[in-house]
Amino acid sequence: MVDIHTHILPKVDDGSDSLEESLAMLRRSAVSGVDVIVATPHWLPGSFMVSNKQRDVLADELRAMAMQAGISIQIVTGRECYFAPEIFSFDEDFHRFTFANMGKYLLIESPMQQIPPYVEQMVFDIQVRGITPIIAHVERYADVIRDPNIISKFIEKGCLIQINTGSIRGRYGSEVQHTAHILLRHRLAHIVASDMHTSHSAPLGEVFIELSRIVGEAETMKLIDARPRAVVEGRPVPRPEPLEYRPKKSWWKFW
Repeated sequence: MVDIHTHILPKVDDGSDSLEESLAMLRRSAVSGVDVIVATPHWLPGSFMVSNKQRDVLADELRAMAMQAGISIQIVTGRECYFAPEIFSFDEDFHRFTFANMGKYLLIESPMQQIPPYVEQMVFDIQVRGITPIIAHVERYADVIRDPNIISKFIEKGCLIQINTGSIRGRYGSEVQHTAHILLRHRLAHIVASDMHTSHSAPLGEVFIELSRIVGEAETMKLIDARPRAVVEGRPVPRPEPLEYRPKKSWWKFW
């Protein structure tokens, strides 16, 4: 399994606070069946601004410690970039925000309360650089909770959609959990990732049974292995045709 969204690097954002914590996160992931994990520290102007150079130094240090500890897992680098126009000021280094520095896929997050109008233009600006945006944990955005179908327009524009294991399990509340299940059942999500922040976060492999109950084992393996593996290897990601979500009408609306 391949986990493309984690905060395993120590002391760079709101994730791991030590190398020991990072190793514990790696160990839990490996035990759950993950063989490739992506370190995606936040890039958020004014808050989390660790350089890509420092990220790479920390990733190398973590790889060495994991090998010494006997943890068999490949660590790949990436970023979770906030949808902010300032990101394009890093043009000379822009490809290093992408997975494995390959310039193919970029993990992006939107403000939780509202997907801003400028996001569609930013998606286009990323794509003209030859990069496919992967929109992180969409099930947690208020706009998507109100209307899951708005994700369709981003899929039509070529984006990939990622949801969190914690959302599937109800960690963020019943509304977010319900939205995650809707997106999965209506082919409005392409990848599931852990978004691990601590060693207490559920690793990717622990959600296999729950996912299988929602979409079946074949689709589950695409969500947690085939598609994310294609991302970290820089290959095209086949995606299913999304289905329109039609909410059930409450009986009292007819009165």
